[in-house]
Amino acid sequence: MNVLRSISKSWAKRSDALFCAISTSLPSLRGVSVSRQSLLLINTATVSGVVGLARGDEVLAQASLQLATASNTVVAAIDHVLVKAGCTLDDVAGIVLVKGPGTFTGSRVGASIAKAIAYASPCSLLSVTTLEAVAWSGFLTSTTQVTDGPVWALLDARRHEFYVQEFTVRDGAIVSQADAVCLGPGAFDTVRDVGGLAACAFSPAAVPENQRGRERENVAWSFDVYPSCVGILAASVGARSEDPFTLEPLYLRSTEELFDHPKVAL
Repeated sequence: MNVLRSISKSWAKRSDALFCAISTSLPSLRGVSVSRQSLLLINTATVSGVVGLARGDEVLAQASLQLATASNTVVAAIDHVLVKAGCTLDDVAGIVLVKGPGTFTGSRVGASIAKAIAYASPCSLLSVTTLEAVAWSGFLTSTTQVTDGPVWALLDARRHEFYVQEFTVRDGAIVSQADAVCLGPGAFDTVRDVGGLAACAFSPAAVPENQRGRERENVAWSFDVYPSCVGILAASVGARSEDPFTLEPLYLRSTEELFDHPKVAL
């Protein structure tokens, strides 16, 4: 996988070129064809990312990614989990990509790599949103037993804003109750108005001071919950089938809002 590593480092910020370069390199790197039954899981949309390989409901291998400083290590991590699981790309039946929202560069790098592998293998390409994966990850690891009722996923959108989506537990599964939105610090009051379990993909330090330490909380707050392999795998039950030529990362803000016109907190 040295060819892929050098390509990823050179083109990490040019996603279209990265897609083309990796996809042309992959066929020569595949091993002997076997019966495909594994899923490659990729999350590079959050500052704490992960890649993994799963078969059925079992995660065979995984590798953490600290994308704030190492977005160009994604391909090497994929190589690592394949070797650790004793697999090749020919064992991969499909890819489950966490497509955003999240970091701009991280989301594009992960999408480009997933698209390239899906095209070159070829294998199926599925996507889940970051908030779906966060909700499932928080639900599966929560010490608070949730059998029904609200489950919230929150993600730091920077500039004192947060991506928020409400889910509910139905027959043991996480089901969306509303579309994801981008809110200001009032997002925490929105969650408190309803209550439930809140899985937050950020540390407690990201919570505005005037929103911390409320008495008689009706919310079970869980912090530093990032998409895990088991969470991504669980969310993949409702994953969307994607075309590797047309898939784009999910942004809840336009590129103009991201770079040119900072929003005032709602």
